Amino acid sequence: MKQSFLLLILLILMLLHPEITVKGASNGLLLWYSSVVPALFPFMVLSSLIVASGSLSILMAPVRLVLGPLLGLSAEGCYTLLSGLVCGFPMGAKTCADFLSRGQLSLKEGKFLMAVCNHASPMFLLGYVYPLFHGNLLLWKLLAAVYGPALLLAFPARLLYRNGAPTGRTSKIKEKPEPQEIPELNFPSPNQSNPGELSAGEAILASVEVLCRIGGLLILFSIAVEFLRCAGQLPAGLRLFLMGTMEMTTGIRTLAAALPFPYSAAAACASLTFGGLSGILQTKAALGALAQKKKAGLSIRQYCAWKLLYACLTAAILLTLEA
Repeated sequence: MKQSFLLLILLILMLLHPEITVKGASNGLLLWYSSVVPALFPFMVLSSLIVASGSLSILMAPVRLVLGPLLGLSAEGCYTLLSGLVCGFPMGAKTCADFLSRGQLSLKEGKFLMAVCNHASPMFLLGYVYPLFHGNLLLWKLLAAVYGPALLLAFPARLLYRNGAPTGRTSKIKEKPEPQEIPELNFPSPNQSNPGELSAGEAILASVEVLCRIGGLLILFSIAVEFLRCAGQLPAGLRLFLMGTMEMTTGIRTLAAALPFPYSAAAACASLTFGGLSGILQTKAALGALAQKKKAGLSIRQYCAWKLLYACLTAAILLTLEA
């Protein structure tokens, strides 16, 4: 009911102020095709093909020597963690959903990974965030603030989700999901000769569908952010907070320009690691049907709680380093 009421308000504002709507939609579309698609599309396609290839045990053997004993991760878990850190958000969530839908991750390991694997990519951090503070903020401090909480939260998350779970090998889900619980994006077509294989064409179509969902959310939230930017009657602090929590890309730039250093860097990095409401819905879109089924074991509410904790730790670390 509340969601419908907010959407109705946004619809009325869009009808009354078409110029703001067009500007916000243009900003969202530009951000999507100039930054999101080039950064995510190749990784999504290749990751889908790698996941379906069945060769992860060999590829992840060196990584698993470290992460296996330290975090109790299987080969699939190691790959999920790396894809979330290197390829960028929401690739960690999508890879986790792919493995869960195939029964290649246990529910405990999937929950643990969702707490620590979904982050902004180093490319986005170095290409978009760091230039906003270049000259004031040392790179190692930025990296420590953004990625350091992942290490701090990994151990309590393992105690919460992984206690008693088998380690050192891939743990299968005992009860395989019903066909309707498997995301439609990754379900093999009936005319495939081998149901374990995924063709390049199917991987491309699956990635395009996820990216279209992400693009639609970016456009809608960019419109909402543009209305907030023009809402001069709102207190400046509240307006900055809402923009930072709505959509991280626009929020980061706005916070960096509006606040004095180092508070601007702390607020911008907190917005980055939280991901914004847009990022949460993008993650939910990447999870697909697994996010809709309670017995699939993945909770968006728990994911939000971890991201809030992550954002608080990021701001605290950066302010401590700059003190």
